[in-house]
Amino acid sequence: MRAYSLSIVSAFVAALLLTAGAGGAFADEVKIGVIDSQRIFREYQEAKDAETIFQGEMQQWQDEIEAMEREILSKREKIRSQQLLLSQDKLDELQGELEQLSMEYERKRSEILDPTNGLAVRRNQELSQPINDQITLVVERLGAEGGFDLIVDSATINVVFMSPDIDLTDKVLVELDKAGN
Repeated sequence: MRAYSLSIVSAFVAALLLTAGAGGAFADEVKIGVIDSQRIFREYQEAKDAETIFQGEMQQWQDEIEAMEREILSKREKIRSQQLLLSQDKLDELQGELEQLSMEYERKRSEILDPTNGLAVRRNQELSQPINDQITLVVERLGAEGGFDLIVDSATINVVFMSPDIDLTDKVLVELDKAGN
């Protein structure tokens, strides 16, 4: 499925449902299917594997950030506990080291955790894009083979009521598993 604006898709779905509710001939011809992408990502083995990889890498990055935090705290404590004993030159040197460590920490933290272009965001996208592509191919194929006019994702659209007969999530999972084996 392509990334259409949620408001456009919602408006289209609402229009289809209103038309279907009007009982016109069009209502008998519209075939709508539903998938639950969150469930697919929870149950599809490749998605679970990607999540495990991502969480492992996140833990390494978090450990690296926490080690830098500990180093900064240690340097601050050293300065605080020894400031009366140190010469002004030594104190200035330690303060400079602390400032450098703090700048490196902020740079590293931003490099990893920036919500728009950080390593974590890019890695998550890198790991999930092939899975999204697989899901899209399967959904498009099932849509064409099943003669569906519209397939919506219940995870991204507020579904008030849905007949279980139109839920294609199980079929998508089966097809993804077949493709993976």
